[in-house]
Formats: sequence, C-alpha cells, structure tokens
Amino acid sequence: MLMTDATWAQRDAFKQQLATPYQAWDSVGWTDEPLNFLVIASHKRRVDASLPAGWLLAGSEVLLEAVSKCERDSFLVYVLDRATDGIGLHLYQVAGIWRERKPNAGDEPWRWYSTSHGELKPCTRIRRDLAFPPELVSERSFDTTVVATSRDA
Repeated sequence: MLMTDATWAQRDAFKQQLATPYQAWDSVGWTDEPLNFLVIASHKRRVDASLPAGWLLAGSEVLLEAVSKCERDSFLVYVLDRATDGIGLHLYQVAGIWRERKPNAGDEPWRWYSTSHGELKPCTRIRRDLAFPPELVSERSFDTTVVATSRDA
C-alpha cells in the first residue's frame, strides 16, 4: 500500500504546475503487503516532459491494470521485494505476472511474478513459505530488454 502525509506535498508552485493533472509529492511511503512495483517509462513513451518518468504501484492487480494501457516495449517493470533478513530490499526486474490456476477462495486470484533470472516468487507474503509454486497461468509477460536510446542519435 502506498501512503503519504499532507505535509509531504510539493510546496513549490512551479513544480506543482508541472505535475498537473497529477498531484506532486516530495515523499511517499509504502508497506510491503501487497508487493509494490516500479514501472519505468522509456524516453519514447515520455514525449511530454511533464509525464512521470515512472510509477510506483501497490499490488499486482494495479500493475496489470496500469500496463494494459501501455505499449509493450514502452516500459520496464521492477518489484520492491524485502530481503529475507527483513531489513534490506531487492529490486528485481519482472519478466511476467502469473496467477495460480486453482482459484483463490477470495475475490482476487493468487499471483506470482517471474524475474528476468527465471525465479518465481509470490506477490503476497501469505504465499512466501510455499516450497513449490502451484500450477500457474501466464497473465502478462514483459519485455526485459532495455531499449537503448541516445541523445546523439
């Protein structure tokens, strides 16, 4: 979950105007349930300099909704995953989002993410202790290659 405090709002009027129609913040906080994803837009996606360079999204459902509106090769996705020691944070590049074939008793299916190194990890702490992931179905794959851009080209 993402959160902020009213005192963390951007105070500079010019920066606030640049962010329109968004609201500008100097700081946001997050919890790690659900996992948070960082989407980085490519320069070709950002034809307007006022558009965000990326988005911090809370949960796989929000990620899937947000990237459904983007061209496939216009962004990269990373996950902010807490280290096993509980202190550090890993930033893994996400190759895809998967859902468990067997439905969850709740409203949303259990989802997993795959890293660019081929690892599968649950999108929720509740599923973290599973020795092996259950049968999974691909929901979305992401291009994990970095599109090279040059100012001189």
